Amino acid sequence: MTSSAASIDIRGPDAPQLEAMARFLAERRTFGVAWLDHDLVIRQTFGHFIETMPVGLRLESALPVFLGFEADIKRLVSEPERSVVIPNVLLQNTDSLQERLNFAIFWSPREDSYYLLVARAISRVDLEYRLAAEVRARAIAEAEVAAQSRLVKRANLELAAANADLQEFASVISHDLRAPLRALRFGSADALAALEAGQIDVAREALQKSLHQGRRMNAMLSGLLDYARAGRKTDGLEVIDTHDLAREIARTAAHGSEHRVAVTGDWPTIETLAEPLDIVLRNLADNASKHHDLTTGTITLDCRVDGENLVISVSDDGPGIDPAWQEAIFLPFRQIADSEQEPDGAGIGLALVRKTVERFGGRIEVISDPAKRRGTTFHVVWPKSLKT
Repeated sequence: MTSSAASIDIRGPDAPQLEAMARFLAERRTFGVAWLDHDLVIRQTFGHFIETMPVGLRLESALPVFLGFEADIKRLVSEPERSVVIPNVLLQNTDSLQERLNFAIFWSPREDSYYLLVARAISRVDLEYRLAAEVRARAIAEAEVAAQSRLVKRANLELAAANADLQEFASVISHDLRAPLRALRFGSADALAALEAGQIDVAREALQKSLHQGRRMNAMLSGLLDYARAGRKTDGLEVIDTHDLAREIARTAAHGSEHRVAVTGDWPTIETLAEPLDIVLRNLADNASKHHDLTTGTITLDCRVDGENLVISVSDDGPGIDPAWQEAIFLPFRQIADSEQEPDGAGIGLALVRKTVERFGGRIEVISDPAKRRGTTFHVVWPKSLKT
């Protein structure tokens, strides 16, 4: 193994003597030094043990022994009195001989760089080496077991949620879809009886009622599927401007009506899932417009930051919601006025909103008292950091 010096820069009046001493020690295979930048990329090398390290390569690529220590190394910038030391590493040199080496990394505020010092280790018995290796292997194994345990726990929670969804889904299918199915069966029977009696107008009316019930069931099933899938997608975190999202919802929410949708407050830019937040705000705004009792009115989307949460309010100046209904409106297929004239009204919107909000660690409440004043306000607490 031969010594090398890719570069060395020793400043001051004693520079020639210091450089000569450094080269003398390096040539005696005493040490090696590498200079690293802020990204832990090797920029300069000097001395023995270092000649095989290519400049421009990241530290963990040149020396895999440092894998997993990157955070500890970067912490030296704020704690320059400390060092990161990995002792007694058995490596094979360029002469195919094995050597035990000590590795130490320091931070130099004056040079604004890291120093990697490599030196031959003091001899220790092989039993101690094996013990150290076994301790490290056991620590790695325990970390892997802990990680697997977290995955199993998360899978069990998701399975429990899926089972609860399935039970709720079956309950809704068996209970809430019976009414339109029964109406569909009776309507078809009435149409058949009218046709047999030659009453074409009666048969036509019965068939139109059956078509209405069919469209209503289709809307209910579509809404139920959306409800069952609510909050299942946990990937796709992205940085979004919530103000832009709110303005887009305001532009489209009251389409086809004369209701005005205003956006007020402080809407920050956060990393979140855009689709669930869009579902929540759009359903609340659409619900406010749909159940407004006047042709004109104002719906307001407001937001403020409260610690780690966004507090979003969707308010309207409509008729309000009686306190006796304020829990029922969040159940699937529960509407204050179950309109048989609106086949698109599946009655799933607010249930979908609450399930989505709670799935991601938030909460929702409704504030309304028609006996005192008009209007309804839905408060949504949406975490800035989602629990996915």
